[in-house]
Amino acid sequence: MNTKLIAGISLALTMAACASVPLTNAALENARSAVRTAEADPNVSRYAALDLHTARTELDAAEAAAVARDEHGIAQPAYLATQTAHLAVLKASTKANDARVAAGKADRDQIQLNARTNEVSGALLARDQATERAENANAARDQATQQTAALQSELDALKAKPTDRGLVLTLGDVLFDSGRAELNPGAYRNLDQLVQFLTQHAERRVEIDGYTDSVGTDSFNLDLSQRRADSVKSVLVSRGIDSTRIASRGYGKDFGVASNADSGGRQLNRRVEIVIGGVDGAAVVSRSRS
Repeated sequence: MNTKLIAGISLALTMAACASVPLTNAALENARSAVRTAEADPNVSRYAALDLHTARTELDAAEAAAVARDEHGIAQPAYLATQTAHLAVLKASTKANDARVAAGKADRDQIQLNARTNEVSGALLARDQATERAENANAARDQATQQTAALQSELDALKAKPTDRGLVLTLGDVLFDSGRAELNPGAYRNLDQLVQFLTQHAERRVEIDGYTDSVGTDSFNLDLSQRRADSVKSVLVSRGIDSTRIASRGYGKDFGVASNADSGGRQLNRRVEIVIGGVDGAAVVSRSRS
């Protein structure tokens, strides 16, 4: 009797320990790595402490979701923590360069004073060197500022919405004729900005998801949605995007965004979504079809 009791207690403790083990999640690992990188940069704690605090808070939220084994609750705060940490590093780099510019200017002014006082060629040479350092630091600052602004501008231009799967760009039904999978001529203009973004950010991967309304058979809708997703993929590949960076899936009538009871809702459900992955190069997590 005692042996059975002890075995039961051991089993219960083992199950409780397993339940408390946090989920392993690629987005969470990326967030941890990005925050650690920001924490290790002395310029971040000096010039971007608030951003670093925000990134830590977002990471804590993702960690809490992992402990709670909430898979869906991890993605958004983990993604935000990663992006905030990266922006903190860029911001800190910009401000550090500003400080170096200021220091360079002070050096130059002192050298000019020494040159006027001593009238020696050595002081003039040193002044020129200080000026060059200031110009180099200014150029580095401008580059960091441009990189930060460019990334934000590109995301704004795409009009992609952040979700727990990544940034989602939605292409409406008007890009295809009814019941057809071939893209209309106007659709190519809609994809130009995406091609440019993916060309400039070769580490990003995408998944192209096709959806339909509920009209017609399930098999027809599933096939149509897959062919529409494949059509968009073909355009990206033809524009030079490596096919290994692109996945395409058809979901048919699943995951509708509106009611199929009226024509307006059905039109919203007939769409193609392009899910853009994070900066780590990891593949987008596909949905589970119902």
